[in-house]
Amino acid sequence: MNLSDDQHINEVSGSYEFYRDFHSVEQAGEFARMLEENRIPYKLEKSQTLLDAAIVGHGLVPPALIKIRSSDFKRLNELLRNKALGDRAFIENHYLQQLDDKELIAIVRRPNEWTVEDVAVARQILNDRGIPIPPEHVEDFNNKINAELRKGKRASLSGVLLYLVFVLLGGLFVNPFFLIAGIGMGWYHWQDKTVDNQGNRFFTFEKKTRYYGRLVFYIGWVSLLLGALLVYLRSISCLVVFIQPAQHFPVESVL
Repeated sequence: MNLSDDQHINEVSGSYEFYRDFHSVEQAGEFARMLEENRIPYKLEKSQTLLDAAIVGHGLVPPALIKIRSSDFKRLNELLRNKALGDRAFIENHYLQQLDDKELIAIVRRPNEWTVEDVAVARQILNDRGIPIPPEHVEDFNNKINAELRKGKRASLSGVLLYLVFVLLGGLFVNPFFLIAGIGMGWYHWQDKTVDNQGNRFFTFEKKTRYYGRLVFYIGWVSLLLGALLVYLRSISCLVVFIQPAQHFPVESVL
């Protein structure tokens, strides 16, 4: 597998969603090879760091990430879970062994914030310590978290109103920057979607935020059209002013 390109693709048709990012391209490559061995289609994308790691220590974006089809999330989750639990040495030497019981329980209760392997190992460590957590409880935790996520995030109303000001100013002064920024952010708050750890897609923002996002989006386009009309009318007006004096020269002055 050649990872020299910015993007390595081993895919079939279907919707590909973000699954995991990695601290190095090498780690992503190992993960990709595991996917290939199990015939799971994927996209491996390398990111361009925004600042030199030699200056700030780390890049501001992960060096690589992997996307898979949403329909393969559950299968891959199960594969990673079984792989982690099947390696006793991996569990015994895992960094989660240093945590106390309350911290481990917190991991199990918030599976969306941890990798599948971490949650599985945390549960196994608790079991080894005499604190078994039944599978149905883990499933219940996961369902509650995902149900909460599907309600959507609430964006700052002042922020959304700022984008509304952007599109209004952009239309008034025919400023492409304000128009593009406002329309783009309106679309983002209206139509952006997130995927949970089971591969289910849902709108990122709650209904009220999406309503204002849609409002900004449409007002942005109306503002763009009005701005274009304003430019057109100004150009016509200038043309009329330029031509009109030539039509009223006295005959005597011409002779």
